[in-house]
Amino acid sequence: MLNPAQCHVRPPKGPHTPDHTFEFGQPPVKLPPSPDSVASDARSVSPSNHNLPVNLQRKTWASPQKLSINKLRLKEPRGIPQSRIANGSRWASTLRKVGAVYNYTRIPSNQVRLLLLKPGNFEDDLCISLITVDDAQVGSEQYPYCALSYHWGEGTPDNIVFVQEDPASRTLRTVEDVVDANRPKKLTVKPNLAEALRHLRDESIIVSLWVDAICINQFDEEEKNEQVMKMALIYSKAYNVNIWLGSDDTETDSPVSYLAMSFIPKVIDPNIHAKLLGDEVYVKSWASLFELLRWSWFSRRWVIQELALARNATVHCGKHVCLWTEFQTAIAIFDRYFDTLKPKLIKYFATAHPDRWTRDDESMFRIKHLGAKLLVDMSATLFRSKKNGDRESTKGLETLVCSLSGFDTSDPRDTINALRNISRELNRPDSEAAKLVPAPDYGKDLFEVYRDFVEWVVTSSKTMDILCRFWALKERKTPLPTTPRLVVLPSWIQFVEDSAWGKGEDVFNGRQAGDSFVGLPDDHNYYASGQGGTYRTSVVQFSKKRTATPQGHHSGSASPMAVKHDMSILVRGVMMGKVSFRTDPFPDGIITKECLVRLGWSFDKNATTIPEVPDQLWQTLVADRGPDGKPTPSWYKSACQSILAHQSNNGHINIDKILHRSSMLGQPNIMQAYLQRVKGVTWNRSFVQAKSFQKQDQVEDQLQEQLVGFSPPKTEVGDMIVILFGCSVPVVLRPTYNAAEDMTEYHFIGEAYIYGKMDGEALDEGYGEQDFRLV
Repeated sequence: MLNPAQCHVRPPKGPHTPDHTFEFGQPPVKLPPSPDSVASDARSVSPSNHNLPVNLQRKTWASPQKLSINKLRLKEPRGIPQSRIANGSRWASTLRKVGAVYNYTRIPSNQVRLLLLKPGNFEDDLCISLITVDDAQVGSEQYPYCALSYHWGEGTPDNIVFVQEDPASRTLRTVEDVVDANRPKKLTVKPNLAEALRHLRDESIIVSLWVDAICINQFDEEEKNEQVMKMALIYSKAYNVNIWLGSDDTETDSPVSYLAMSFIPKVIDPNIHAKLLGDEVYVKSWASLFELLRWSWFSRRWVIQELALARNATVHCGKHVCLWTEFQTAIAIFDRYFDTLKPKLIKYFATAHPDRWTRDDESMFRIKHLGAKLLVDMSATLFRSKKNGDRESTKGLETLVCSLSGFDTSDPRDTINALRNISRELNRPDSEAAKLVPAPDYGKDLFEVYRDFVEWVVTSSKTMDILCRFWALKERKTPLPTTPRLVVLPSWIQFVEDSAWGKGEDVFNGRQAGDSFVGLPDDHNYYASGQGGTYRTSVVQFSKKRTATPQGHHSGSASPMAVKHDMSILVRGVMMGKVSFRTDPFPDGIITKECLVRLGWSFDKNATTIPEVPDQLWQTLVADRGPDGKPTPSWYKSACQSILAHQSNNGHINIDKILHRSSMLGQPNIMQAYLQRVKGVTWNRSFVQAKSFQKQDQVEDQLQEQLVGFSPPKTEVGDMIVILFGCSVPVVLRPTYNAAEDMTEYHFIGEAYIYGKMDGEALDEGYGEQDFRLV
């Protein structure tokens, strides 16, 4: 049992004190050595690794004293008056009330909490204390700490952490107050965090950490807003960022964590690459590394800024540890050789795990779109160093939100909050540009957060492409404790779940949609709204109307209010035509005969020669662009002509079948490159034809030119093809009549490719301007 006199947290006596003694009746917290002393071969850490920071060590665990009320051995003494016995019983009863719930005390906006993890055996109760530190002292010599980066994970928060408070911080008036002030209180955390704390705990010294789930009162909106704004400070000032991937040590005799983490030193050794790639004995190790990259930490959105801001970082996987720089290098090398290893991995998984993998299913064997690969690329390029040693971000907030959209978060409002602190706009937090960026506000519902972000993007960029990008996480099905209300979002907000690769672990199931036509903010793939002097900038109005009405009857108290937003936006553009024909979405890379014929192809399975391919056909199949939005290579037409010789008996083009046959030959050729681009354009999209409106009049019975192209899978006959000013591609809108307002409104269906209308041509063809109310 801790001595109450020793429970006060006391900082060092002076700024030059070498050892930092936070007095808990336990050994001191010691300042870790410099990163240069961290052994590069620290994989599975043993007690002999005395040169490592305490936070990196995984020692053999001894049994420390346990906090137990039974150690007081309270008994009713003999020969004592009953009144005193009664008082003693009440005293004992009071002492036995161990386990009250910990209640946070509000901290000032210029302070943060640090978690002091007390020594203990691996299986012992988790015991901590929380101290508050001024922002100016965070990460100083007096208050060193490591920041934890982890995935909150599934499961209920039923793992208990005991918190020992500082009695001197409370007013004590009664015996019960004294006892209550000195007894540990309970906090509950999720299983993954509890396991991380057990692995990071030391047997003899206190470990100083910052952990978001504990160091921030998650139920206090105001405090959460303040602390989230300071995440850049917290992670950049940490001595080290401990990346906790998780653990599978007890699941099997050869866990993924052991095989993958012990393989990393070999992967980063260039002298043995030929052996690692050629010897079959290493296939299982490569497979384990591939499986490790699919763990949930790599799909979590908050880890992006946590890693990006880290001065030093280590990767912890069960009892194994390595430097992030080593891990980063290993993944980059894995990506470099992935095409070589892919056939071996497919064969291995089909044999070792036939229930989860099949030899014919290659969709799961991709590394380019895995969160781990994106993190490696981002961490290597996001920041650049200035002459004074400071680092600055190279990417704007819109680019970060859209390019890292596949990363998940439990609260969709953090879609923006999790990336805000590492954006280019926040390089100078006091600048006017930074002040315009929407600040975290957990008092707002999801629609308000998303609307403010879209409005900021449109205003700052003068473009409307954000309407076409799949960047937003869907609303939760059940509210969090801090969720003001659940909302149904408008059609002009596109969801990550509908993107080419989905969100989080969806990427493991392979491609599910075509690549974005608008691309990322800096891509400029198309110019449907013109460019240079002909560019038509966005014209948009965001409604901020909201109505609140009493919800239900509540006697004796005010009724809760149901809030309804006006979610419409008013935009301007030109209407080009009306959809008159559509195919079903192309499934799994199959281009139908009907699409090819309507693009000008004449199918004759008995023909001995292949006729010349119409430009409209070969250009439309690739959306008139090459890889990454670049101009089409000159050989695309020839490649398309060769591919048409491989039509099935039904006249269809089976992209994956042709690619697989070509891959088996081991001879990459222009057909493969062309088909990969066709797949990126057509996957799960519909081919459409639309009748163009008569210029100026736009009268429906005066329809002229046939428009052709690709549109979202939800497109229907009767939808409108529109160019919104400020949008780089045409879009599909669906008109609906609002009887209450006696007006036509439009649902935003999505972006489209329309042949011959992607570079501003429509702006010179006399279409009349009009406003569209999107809902």
